[in-house]
Amino acid sequence: MYIGNGAYCYANSASMLMKSVGEDVHPSLLEVLSGVGLGVTMYGNGSLFLHNNTADPDVAISKAMEIAGFAFTEVFSKADAECPIDDMKKLLEKSPAMLGPIDMGYLTYSPNHQFQQGADHYVLAYRMDDKYVYVQDPANFPYVRLPIEMLKKAWKAENIAYGRGRYQYWHSIRRVSNPSMDEIYDASIRFFQNIYENTGESGKQIGAKTGKAAIEVFVEKLRSNEISDDAVGNLKFFVFQLGAKRANDFANYFENRNETLSQLKRQQAELLGLCHSLTMEGDWKELASVLEKFGILEEAFEGEIRGLHVHS
Repeated sequence: MYIGNGAYCYANSASMLMKSVGEDVHPSLLEVLSGVGLGVTMYGNGSLFLHNNTADPDVAISKAMEIAGFAFTEVFSKADAECPIDDMKKLLEKSPAMLGPIDMGYLTYSPNHQFQQGADHYVLAYRMDDKYVYVQDPANFPYVRLPIEMLKKAWKAENIAYGRGRYQYWHSIRRVSNPSMDEIYDASIRFFQNIYENTGESGKQIGAKTGKAAIEVFVEKLRSNEISDDAVGNLKFFVFQLGAKRANDFANYFENRNETLSQLKRQQAELLGLCHSLTMEGDWKELASVLEKFGILEEAFEGEIRGLHVHS
């Protein structure tokens, strides 16, 4: 079992938002309930991601919080809107706010921000004055400040490929129900089934390969040396390490409820950790072979999820 860090920015930020009203919901549970880490998608540019393409993180984290029994206010603006700095300053006097997606390339408190243009992120804002916004950034930056001019650029997120609008944020979270873990589990299974039912069709609409087919195409590209430097960088810095963490947390989630699903995810976690090592070692032949094994497990996991019967 792995215990440690992971790139769970929206789940961590949502967990902090809940903590602000005295509710303790672990980020790993929120990450699982979001369903973002289910499935496989290969986009037209040749980049492989271990996530579904039916719900972006901003939509998915809202769903996760709802499944857990919470209501909240979420706000986003039209593309040509001005940054709502005055509204945010007033709001933060009453409630913290989760901001995202924001562009990491403008987070000047991060030593590596200049190398992170276009990378999406989420933070919790808790105070603002005339010069700075003060945030809890789950990427190892607690209690930092960001100049408001940089906030405007980061929050506009012009280089982020998803989002329901500009300047998106969540605030005033409150518990509206107390679902049991059985109720949460049943709701999550229905949600996961919906994800798998819609992923293939959604992939066609955006010209992406999904599921085992995505793995097979990517494996062929590996074996014929057709993988771009950008795609390799994505594997090294993001895909496999995050995928292994997510698979581990799914395994824990299913551990006492469905042994088959738990074992499949545990095996996937181990394979993805190996995939990361092989990527860093540049062993593309062996990486292709391990990814094929991962694809078989993914197909089995999807079949098991689709076949489950839960209470309505």
